[in-house]
Amino acid sequence: MNSIEGLGWSMVGIFIPIYLLTLGFSLQQVFTYYIIQNTVILLTSFLVVYLGRIISIRKILIVRFPFLLIFLTILYNLQSIDFPIYLLAIIDGIQLMLYWFPLHILFAQFADKKNLGSSTSKLFAIPQFVTMFGPLAGGLITVTWGFKVLFIIATVLFFIAYIPILYTKILPIKYNFVFQEGLDLYTKYKKYFYSEICNNIGEEVEGVIWPIFVYLSLINITAVGIVGSLLAVSSSVFTLIVGRLADKKNKIKLIKTSAIFIMVVWFLRFIFDNEIAFYILTILSGMVFVVLSVPYYSIFYQIAQKEKAAVFFAFREIPVAIARIIVFTMGILFVANLKILFLLAGLVYLLFIFWKNQNNNELVKQI
Repeated sequence: MNSIEGLGWSMVGIFIPIYLLTLGFSLQQVFTYYIIQNTVILLTSFLVVYLGRIISIRKILIVRFPFLLIFLTILYNLQSIDFPIYLLAIIDGIQLMLYWFPLHILFAQFADKKNLGSSTSKLFAIPQFVTMFGPLAGGLITVTWGFKVLFIIATVLFFIAYIPILYTKILPIKYNFVFQEGLDLYTKYKKYFYSEICNNIGEEVEGVIWPIFVYLSLINITAVGIVGSLLAVSSSVFTLIVGRLADKKNKIKLIKTSAIFIMVVWFLRFIFDNEIAFYILTILSGMVFVVLSVPYYSIFYQIAQKEKAAVFFAFREIPVAIARIIVFTMGILFVANLKILFLLAGLVYLLFIFWKNQNNNELVKQI
């Protein structure tokens, strides 16, 4: 399910902001769209947690599909109908949260606790291998037949991914949700939640701002697809290798070392702005970011397994939303010079460099 879903999003997701720009929406409006989308994700996260107690994780995934279908239908017709894109952002935020919360809960519940690094790498790697050429295919489809054909193909893929959910038996996951427990998590894992803000700033600049910058620099949709596929290819090659290392090597050392290289890549992006540099730096970014993300997210799921996963994932959306709102607010403020955000994306990884070295077994006790 995750792989087919990932293929659909790999083809269409990177082009949504580009599509909005081609329809005549300003860059400020596009960034406002993402601010609203992430605010909705934050607000609905708590509702989804309560919903999961009533109708089960599987039914949340079933409920999500109509929202996804409505979102894609409006997106398809946006050029010919007068529909507020900020309302579209609300629908987008709802369907995303109805997908990611169940996925996190299921993985935290059933992942191999002893080899969490390898399990985390497989969660990332399998969809990456399936989707690595999705952005390039999406770009070529858009250039050849237009955005509408791209949305139709993506919708078919999402529908294929949806069918197995109707017939798959997912064991019930029982949990309690107490708001105060979430507040206690912030006190217990301060360093993690601060790090989550920093890491998501980097991820959002990589996933949204960077493709927009490449498009505005080259006015070339295919180039955006190439960038997306290069990122996926370079990431997938390293993911499984790093997953094994994360179980055997010191996670903090891997994170600290990769953080230095991530900073270097972002500063190089600030300096160079030609097409060849775009491609080379995208490949480098995909490789070094995996070295950080696999051990980092294995810590993420380790905490979720130790604590109440539902409470953890709901409250985790707060630093994630803060990070993304910071990025898009900065995008509005520096819309005339998006390169400023590359400096921001590099500087936030300073926090990881100052993490203290700790044994993997003692890590969650200390973080």
